[in-house]
Amino acid sequence: MNTTDTKTAAILLAPGFEEIEALTPFDLLRRAGSDTTLVSVENKTGCTGTMGLEVTGLTPMKDYDFTKADALIIPGGPGYEVLEQNQEVTDLIQSFGRDKTLGAICAGSSIPGKLGLYKDRDYTVVPDLNGDFGGTFEKVHAVISGNIVTGISVGGAFEFALDLIRVLKSPEAADDIARATCWTL
Repeated sequence: MNTTDTKTAAILLAPGFEEIEALTPFDLLRRAGSDTTLVSVENKTGCTGTMGLEVTGLTPMKDYDFTKADALIIPGGPGYEVLEQNQEVTDLIQSFGRDKTLGAICAGSSIPGKLGLYKDRDYTVVPDLNGDFGGTFEKVHAVISGNIVTGISVGGAFEFALDLIRVLKSPEAADDIARATCWTL
């Protein structure tokens, strides 16, 4: 894990990623001082989200050093199926779920569940994809369970991002961002 004050996070993008679920954590983590990188699992510098937004300037997965990252974030959207079918990605999810900070939201939250990472934990996931993951499903915007942060869907993206900051940085840093962005009035 990174031992400096600056924490690092990688957000994995595949075609069809849910824009709000990827870009809200990106933005808020950056505001909190985290070195956050959008990483293309297809090793390209651009990717199109589910609503048609083309995001450029991505770091190809082959060029990103995940050993130096403190957090891995998995957005939802139809692109979750691309992530789920990529063995390198599922290996990373398992590794971060054991040893570092793992964030997953919406359909992306189903992947760690299928990998057994929610056993005896609280979690949330878009209800249509909730399975027998061995933990306790909570129908709320976001859940922190140890080193794993989960979000329910687009409507929970802001709370999910703030919870990532709580785990990765501190509760005070999350409160500061909540006030600075007028989430907390």
